[in-house]
Amino acid sequence: MTTAFNVSDAVAALESQRTDLIDYINRTTDALIGKIVGADAGPVIGVRIPTLEQARDARNKEGANLTARGTEILYRLFDDGAGYNRASKALGITQTAARNRKGLWEKQGGLNRKRERLDIDD
Repeated sequence: MTTAFNVSDAVAALESQRTDLIDYINRTTDALIGKIVGADAGPVIGVRIPTLEQARDARNKEGANLTARGTEILYRLFDDGAGYNRASKALGITQTAARNRKGLWEKQGGLNRKRERLDIDD
């Protein structure tokens, strides 16, 4: 008797595992950096890089425009080193819009900007 192999279920399971591992690595690395450089320097502890599912959340957009939540999600993708292509695909915006937002992200200090708290944080 053969068991039906559902490719989409396997891919979903792998993506879930990837998300969990990335989250673990980010939390562990942030904690280690916090111990090395102190609480006032480096990444903000407890602030997470959004998953693809969180980036595609309907609360991130009002029509074609990003909400404040969507902007913070996009900025966190930039914090994680995302380029225009990855960021635009994650949020369902154009690469031009992502490039323009990256310019705003840089003007706000890039990695050193003030981060907003989101429901995805610790």
